[in-house]
Amino acid sequence: MKDVGEEIFWQNARAVTRDIGMSHLDPAHGAAVDVVRWCLRVRGRPTHHRQTFLEAESPPLLAYLETLATSGDAAGWRTLEQRIRLHAELLHTTDMQPCARPRLAAIWHTLPELVGIGQTLLDGADEPKSVADFEVVPAPIDTEAKADDGGDDKGSAGKAGSAGTAAKPKPSSRLALPVVPVVLTEAEMKALDLGDDADTKNDATPDGPEGPTGPKPGGPK
Repeated sequence: MKDVGEEIFWQNARAVTRDIGMSHLDPAHGAAVDVVRWCLRVRGRPTHHRQTFLEAESPPLLAYLETLATSGDAAGWRTLEQRIRLHAELLHTTDMQPCARPRLAAIWHTLPELVGIGQTLLDGADEPKSVADFEVVPAPIDTEAKADDGGDDKGSAGKAGSAGTAAKPKPSSRLALPVVPVVLTEAEMKALDLGDDADTKNDATPDGPEGPTGPKPGGPK
């Protein structure tokens, strides 16, 4: 049974998905947006239900927000604001996602980048990774269950036995995010303590056919 605080947490999460015009998303997406918004407002790390949620659904995002909070440098929070602002401007100029709360939509579009940066922090890597490096692979469809029921009894029994003993697929993450390349700015490198030689770091090219790109919106449909 949920306590009052947890119930309010999920009510806010559902309100976020509604405000950005994407009620079809799992409430976990709204929860992640609300956590980022709250951390920006208080300039602090996620606590209580926010921390518990990220520990279960997105340790990389938790690592990113905690690093900003423990750095003691306001410049780190400004880099996050800048990423959100870039997406907000793009959404506005393209009229891509009109909704009641455009800023919340911009935060949602920024999540994959923040998770990518957070995974870099967890890995202790020298260059940012993309969400593809740790994305949960959807469980394959059980085509055998849809096979023709014809055939002898032995064959049918064999299939039934296999289906009964097969291991259950691991459930997909509720916070499924799109895959995007991540390129850090010099300010982010410094704020996140990802290296002293920012110029060298910026020369790093993330995986992708076209090299470094700016923030791009995207998400599950």
